[in-house]
Amino acid sequence: MSFNIINHHFYKNVLFRFFLPSFQKKFTARQLLIPIKISIGGFVLADIFYTLYQDKFDKYYFSKVIEKGTQPEVNISSLQYISQPEIVEHFKRIFKPYKNQSLYHVICGERGTGKTTLIKAALKEDGQGVIYINIPTNLNKLDETFNKALKNFKILPSGSLLKQIAQKILYFKTNSKTVIKWEDNLEAFKNGAKRYKMKHGTPPVIIYDNVDRLVPKHAEVLDILQEDAKDNADDMKYIAVFVSNKTSALKRMKSRTNAWTRVSKPVVEINNLSKEESINYLVNKRGIKTMKEGKIDITEAEKLYELVGGCIMDLEAVADEFLNLKQSSEEIKQQKFIEIDNEFNIAKLHKNQPNHEAGKHIIKTLNSNGMLDYLTYSKLFNNPEEANKVLETNIFAYNPIKNIITFNSRAIECYIRENAGIFI
Repeated sequence: MSFNIINHHFYKNVLFRFFLPSFQKKFTARQLLIPIKISIGGFVLADIFYTLYQDKFDKYYFSKVIEKGTQPEVNISSLQYISQPEIVEHFKRIFKPYKNQSLYHVICGERGTGKTTLIKAALKEDGQGVIYINIPTNLNKLDETFNKALKNFKILPSGSLLKQIAQKILYFKTNSKTVIKWEDNLEAFKNGAKRYKMKHGTPPVIIYDNVDRLVPKHAEVLDILQEDAKDNADDMKYIAVFVSNKTSALKRMKSRTNAWTRVSKPVVEINNLSKEESINYLVNKRGIKTMKEGKIDITEAEKLYELVGGCIMDLEAVADEFLNLKQSSEEIKQQKFIEIDNEFNIAKLHKNQPNHEAGKHIIKTLNSNGMLDYLTYSKLFNNPEEANKVLETNIFAYNPIKNIITFNSRAIECYIRENAGIFI
């Protein structure tokens, strides 16, 4: 380090005028600078040792954090939890990669299929070597989320000790709580991953749940995470798992051809419950546990299933409305239809609206075949932007893995059956 920052005239004027006026005649400024230079030299040496210590400490501590793994809270009652042991066991295998694994994973499923709950259930049984990051809805809290997932570990402030002291002197830092940047947390995780693999022989895992929240406003963050996942899979340092709905986030990831080559295939898809599982949940699980509020018999359960299908989130909602709000299955259906009708209006699919003819063709094809390829779908609209706007409503769903369009929910299908005259 150069000592040109020491200004001879500064010390002569400042030290003599304000601190040592009585010694002006006994010592020269040059003589006084000798101990100061020695002190600064010692401080620089200490700064070097501090930086080396900081690096070793971070690697050691994060290795310990990874060993312990994340134990995210499963904030769901036994009443709502639907056990799916086969999926949980499959997740546990994904979260235990082999030594030289060079692929990362993508888990996808429609909204409300229970992806997050099942992942947390798997981690609760065995979370060693796994860090779980739940992307927040407020992306201003992304740094804080990474920090919390890594056990609120206070990483030693980056940069030299000299820089940190200078910042404090110049009030560049406030007294508020320091939150480490997510990029720094990721780098620290990677450093800890090296030590973890050396000790255990297998790479650790980092899970990014709800990555859909990054698109479109923070898509560059998703790009960085995916590229880093690809690079570290290549180097077999750590394995990433991305959890997504079948939305634009998955479409964006797939469009990044080079990074997508390192995804383990086939992509893990979580589907809705079967009819048998759904009826069992409504009649037995909700019925037995909620006798005080009432009971759902087989007939009503059949009606509710025909309305919402096997989506766990929707089944929970209609069960609550039926048992707690005392609404009949017909009342629940009519309320759903009002909400769906509004979505059709937003998508401009009603009669005398711009997208009505395109909507008629799509609905006819879906009723016949159950799906429509995306290219054919997009060509039905005047421009791609309008096609994508319609997809942003809750009427049709896009599956980027299969590149097809389907109805977004059973309730949409039910609405169309009972209002078929609109789309003939």
